[in-house]
Amino acid sequence: GIAMTSVISMSVIAIGSNANAADPITVKFNILGYSPNTPKLYQEAIDDFEAANPGIKIELTNGAWSDAYAKFLGWVKSGDTPDITVLGPKWLPDLISLDALQPFDKYISPSFLKNFSPALTAPLKFDGKQYSIPEALSTRMMIYRKDVYAAAGVTSVPKTWAQFTAALKKIKATSKSTGLSVQGSGDETIWYYAYFMLGGGGDFVNSKGNWKVNSAANIAALQYEVSLVKAGLTNANPTGVNQDTVQALFTSGKSATYWGPPWILPGIDKSLISNIGVANYPTKSGKPAPLYIQDSFALFKDAKHPAEAVKFLEFWNQDKYQVKFNVTESLIPITISSGKDPAFQNDPNIKAYIAAIPLAKSYPMKKGWETVNIEVRNAVQAALLGKLTPKAALKKAQKAIVAKG
Repeated sequence: GIAMTSVISMSVIAIGSNANAADPITVKFNILGYSPNTPKLYQEAIDDFEAANPGIKIELTNGAWSDAYAKFLGWVKSGDTPDITVLGPKWLPDLISLDALQPFDKYISPSFLKNFSPALTAPLKFDGKQYSIPEALSTRMMIYRKDVYAAAGVTSVPKTWAQFTAALKKIKATSKSTGLSVQGSGDETIWYYAYFMLGGGGDFVNSKGNWKVNSAANIAALQYEVSLVKAGLTNANPTGVNQDTVQALFTSGKSATYWGPPWILPGIDKSLISNIGVANYPTKSGKPAPLYIQDSFALFKDAKHPAEAVKFLEFWNQDKYQVKFNVTESLIPITISSGKDPAFQNDPNIKAYIAAIPLAKSYPMKKGWETVNIEVRNAVQAALLGKLTPKAALKKAQKAIVAKG
């Protein structure tokens, strides 16, 4: 999931009474929270929806990301599933192969679907059917200190790797800041590497859609990431820092550049915010190749009230709820219409994140992703530590991925 730091697991949220409905339908709606605010934001929409639809009650549950998948499997086994759940799309291939989900196509209106960028909805299709709908999004960009770049004589935002290396060398020569903060431990290790991989024209799969993590482009990308560390243009110990630490390097002013999600922006000291810029991270060719991570909704096959559940889903996706949700949770709006709201368009940094959505690419929704994640992370760490060359590290990862099938 997009999960930022710790996610609070909460029990079932109490539902407002609905005395005037003779025999209301109860829709079971499961979310996975990002902060203590998540269930409150959903509940506000539920209260409005129930007032407008007296025959339908929404029973909201808020699970924890850490044990969500195990819970889903338990529900599927027992046949006692909610109608809809939030999930990480990485779980979709397995749940579909278990025949646990049904597509949304029968219940969702085409106009509703058109309010999402195809970049977000296309990867959630399987066998041409829309098995999942976007719920929350973080595109990944370069956040940088305009003042540090300017003081180092870097006059334009670097777009290519060559320009970026030159900029980092100038920053090292003229500033107390580290050029780039790089993360090499924890869940985000794979994404930090993916910025380089996508930026070098690589991917986790080959043209046939099979896992291929040691392509020439991928090796070159990891070599470039490692070369920046070796040249002292990044923090000294990437494999010793997790997401919170690497973000703190940037927000505290110890690093001039950070590649990643938008939710660190609210944590930047107000005195610094006018010196913060957001741009696409540099790529080998200079052509933007942003990564995005999204969470999504899935409709269980055993849903008792799928049509009513989707009716609430469409209600929840109105701009007024989406704007408040994304502003509160520091996420990027998933609907095209809510992204046009002044709350986002008047903030040049968030506006840059939104502009990247149509260009952005997700990781492959394919069976075996968990294995790929672990093996590539191990490879990146081995290369950063100098235990293996990037080529040998990725070759070892590929071998392990094939062996585990």
